Amino acid sequence: MKITQKIIDDLEKALDMRKKNGDPVWDDGDEIDVCVGGTFVADKFISLINRTKNPVESAAPHPNFDYDKNEWIVLGDK
Repeated sequence: MKITQKIIDDLEKALDMRKKNGDPVWDDGDEIDVCVGGTFVADKFISLINRTKNPVESAAPHPNFDYDKNEWIVLGDK
């Protein structure tokens, strides 16, 4: 399959997404990985991973969980 200019134009329109405040989600020059998946030969999908926005910052550890013991800390009545 050849990537025609029409396909490129359609992809540009599809990726012109905006956040609720109007800021773009994808910026020109972002490092993008293109991945192809799917079980059947004629049934494929494409996923795009924005490596510029990776790694994602993880949430802070939960203050009521003991990660060494892998258990929740039970808070007693005070």
